[in-house]
Amino acid sequence: MERRPRLLVWNFTPQEKEKLDRMLELVKAPPAFSISPNQGHLLVRDILHTDQVGSEPFECDEKIVLFYNIPQKGIFFLIQKFKDANLPKPIFAVVTEHSIDWPFSRLAAHLIEERRQARERIARESTDETPS
Repeated sequence: MERRPRLLVWNFTPQEKEKLDRMLELVKAPPAFSISPNQGHLLVRDILHTDQVGSEPFECDEKIVLFYNIPQKGIFFLIQKFKDANLPKPIFAVVTEHSIDWPFSRLAAHLIEERRQARERIARESTDETPS
C-alpha cells in the first residue's frame, strides 16, 4: 500500500481548490486531491488508494481537509499556510490507523460533532470566566 503523503479535501469550490493548489505548489507540499460526492460513502482507505466511486452521492456543506502520512510539523505548517493564503477555514483532521477504515461520511459526521462539542465547551468556559 502506498504511503506517500497526501491531502484530501472535501467541498472546495473550483476557485478555492485552484488557490489551494497554487499555495501548495509554492511551499512544495503534496498536492491536494478532491473527494468527489460519489466517493463520500467509501472507506477513507479506498479514497486514498483506489479510483473507486460509490453509487450514492454524499452531501455535506462543511469544508474538510484530511492529512495523510504528513509529519506533525508539516501539518502545523500547512494549517498556517491555509490561514496566510486566506483560504476558507475547513475542519482539519489527520487520517489515523482507525479512521482510515471509516467511510468518509462517518468521519465527516464525527468531525462535525467534535467541532460542535468543542465550540460548546469553549462557550461554557468563557461564560464561566465572566465576572459576576
